[in-house]
Amino acid sequence: MSDTPDVVLPLKGLKILDLSRVLAGPYCCALMGEQGAEVIKVERPVSGDENRRWGDLWHGESIDFMNVNRNKRGITVDLKSEDGQEIIRKLAAWADVLVESFPPGTIEKFGLDYPNLKQVNDRLVYCSLSAFGDKGDLRSKPGYDGTLQAFSGHMMITGEADGGPVRTGASVIDMSTGFTAYSAIMTALWARETTGEGRRVTVSLLQTALSVMGSHAAVFLNTGHQPKRAGGGLSHLAPYGAYQTSDGYVSAGALSQDAWLRFCRALGREDLPEEKRFADLPDRLKHKAELDAILNETFCTESSAHWIERFEAEGVVIAPINNLEQSMTHPQVAANDLIVTTDHPHGELRLVGVPFAHNGEKTAPQRPPPLLSEHTDEVLSEFGYGPDEIGRLRQNGVI
Repeated sequence: MSDTPDVVLPLKGLKILDLSRVLAGPYCCALMGEQGAEVIKVERPVSGDENRRWGDLWHGESIDFMNVNRNKRGITVDLKSEDGQEIIRKLAAWADVLVESFPPGTIEKFGLDYPNLKQVNDRLVYCSLSAFGDKGDLRSKPGYDGTLQAFSGHMMITGEADGGPVRTGASVIDMSTGFTAYSAIMTALWARETTGEGRRVTVSLLQTALSVMGSHAAVFLNTGHQPKRAGGGLSHLAPYGAYQTSDGYVSAGALSQDAWLRFCRALGREDLPEEKRFADLPDRLKHKAELDAILNETFCTESSAHWIERFEAEGVVIAPINNLEQSMTHPQVAANDLIVTTDHPHGELRLVGVPFAHNGEKTAPQRPPPLLSEHTDEVLSEFGYGPDEIGRLRQNGVI
């Protein structure tokens, strides 16, 4: 449990039933758990969430799984069995929120869809996550982060100008969908304060992917313009990009004409604005490749620290391009309490904390991620199941 009892937990008393898998849904529930909500995660017996077997391992456990499943108790239930479905109905009657990520049409086969569970708890906020949304021909099509980066157009605008489409290194669509689900659930809970009733909210990777496309999507919808791949920069600004220095890389850019003049002073190339091809933004965009070649040649002559000092003195945006060791150990990360720890059966587990604070205070993990079926007996006993009944359920493969 958390060792920060003085921090107010804003969601304390909220009860969450997590039937979701992989990243988006589990991350949403982990965020609520870290804010004090009580979360029960339900997995398949024996195999569990498929994310338990993905990525790098820590003492035989998937770090990917543990990252998005902290702050939960874990149980296993076979949703295909009648006994398993009865367990879920009892848990749904207890819960304020249920989160599920089955392909549309699947949960209905178990009788655990919103219309059915509303009969046992009309205050339930029921959140359904899917890949492509719950309408249309692709509603039942499976998809993960990379699938939707491809389908939504993200990959087509990511990568070098002369290269092919590239997937963003982090699972930004999955993780962002976790935030989207969190927001949708909080909105529904606030509405419940007025109406006294729950509701079903739907979230999809596709919705999130298009939303976080931001101005790229809005520009296309209103002008038909297709953004071009621009490597470490932006296709509509020049200069703006990643530049190699004598000992690493920096990201720097000029967002206005005045910033362009200051950029050149910092670089010691006051001659560049005097050239017609680089005089203003439209000309710089026409000759972007030539400009980047000149800038790269100059940046390579000095260290990253040298350029950062000069650019910051001129008030021009610049940052080192860090690896994870450099970013995770940076004093700024420590100053904002962005790394948290939790006691796991295998030792101290270090993770990135929730990305917001309340009154300047960050909450800490409330529980370590559960081992598979770790709390099944404990939870079932709280819901009226005796030892003999639990034994029978286990013998029949229900739990």
